[in-house]
Amino acid sequence: MRGRGGPDPAQPLSTATEAPQSPPIAIRQALEQGWQGFRRAPWTLVLFTLLVGGVIVGCQLTIRFSSASIVNDYGQTDPLAWAISRLAGVAWILGFLWLVVGLLRGADAVLQNTPPRLRDLLRIEGRDLLRTGGTVALELLVLGVIVRLAQASAWLLALLEPPLMALPLLAGMAAVVYVLTDQILSLPLCVLGGHPPLEAFRRGRAAIDPHWLQALGLTLLLGLVVLAGFLLPLVGLAATLPLAACIEVAAYRQLFVSGQPQLRRRRQPQPVQPQRNRP
Repeated sequence: MRGRGGPDPAQPLSTATEAPQSPPIAIRQALEQGWQGFRRAPWTLVLFTLLVGGVIVGCQLTIRFSSASIVNDYGQTDPLAWAISRLAGVAWILGFLWLVVGLLRGADAVLQNTPPRLRDLLRIEGRDLLRTGGTVALELLVLGVIVRLAQASAWLLALLEPPLMALPLLAGMAAVVYVLTDQILSLPLCVLGGHPPLEAFRRGRAAIDPHWLQALGLTLLLGLVVLAGFLLPLVGLAATLPLAACIEVAAYRQLFVSGQPQLRRRRQPQPVQPQRNRP
């Protein structure tokens, strides 16, 4: 039997011991911290982006040229061209994951005042690639389901009420924007936090949902930074992609590193010391 004043172990802890709600993203602070971090090692980040980006572009060109020669003029399939096309496709995916992992690790290093070395960024970590690939695949799966449902609903309404067929497409676009914004920090969570895809998806959603509008502003900012790189093809992206990674990691560190909520410890009752009677 327990005493009258003792806590019931079967009951959950009170709300005082629960983690407080995550703070909103300070977009301006993330931009300033990301820019300062990028300035600490710009040439290393840009050179890494150029090297891995060159591999990706080479794989894409290989896919294009080999795909054009898979079927010859006589309608026969060339097995060598088919194999080269498939291998180049796999290499393209691995190169994309390699670029994402390297940029996030480099951005995290510069934000900790530790300029990264090129060989550290070029080092391939199999587990990081698997977690990143799983996270990207999960997000693409969710987005694909949303798009297919919107298309199916639009087709059904086209048969029943043709004037309303655009409504499911608009709803699908809104849902896609919601998911993309909701998962803006899922890649840093899986690469830097070491979380598996489902856990990164869940943690990102829990942190972003209460402050979704701020996350939407961050998403638009990152999109504008990346789009600015297309003003100078290849060279522009080699600078804007690392800058966008630094801004994203700065926002990630606001929520999950520097502002990580800590559980409040409940004070344990101190034993009462008996007082000695003075003679």
